[in-house]
Amino acid sequence: MDTRASLSILLLLFGISQASPFMHELNHALGFYHEQTRSDRDQYVKINWENISPDMAYNFQRQNTNNQNTPYDYGSVMHYGRTAFSIQPGLETITPIPDGTVEIGQRQGMSNTDILRINKLYGC
Repeated sequence: MDTRASLSILLLLFGISQASPFMHELNHALGFYHEQTRSDRDQYVKINWENISPDMAYNFQRQNTNNQNTPYDYGSVMHYGRTAFSIQPGLETITPIPDGTVEIGQRQGMSNTDILRINKLYGC
């Protein structure tokens, strides 16, 4: 049985039917910030401050991050979607650059880069 299948069974035993929100919160517990708050994020996304609900703007503040010498990961479980915390449905709060068509904000599970970062940080 692969690791993800084993983890899914374990989560179900604890009554957690959706693994991805758990994975997102687990990454926070392990010390990771949202991907769009990386120290180098301005090279990869444009934050549309005018479209963000003011009481949720803290979720977009750039952090002083240790990126583990890994690339920006649009597919990270830690990346918000395009319209996260928008003041109005459909307004983009995050726009990928230079390619605005890149998909962001998946909640299917940890990406390979998410896993790599955990391994690097904890020496696994």
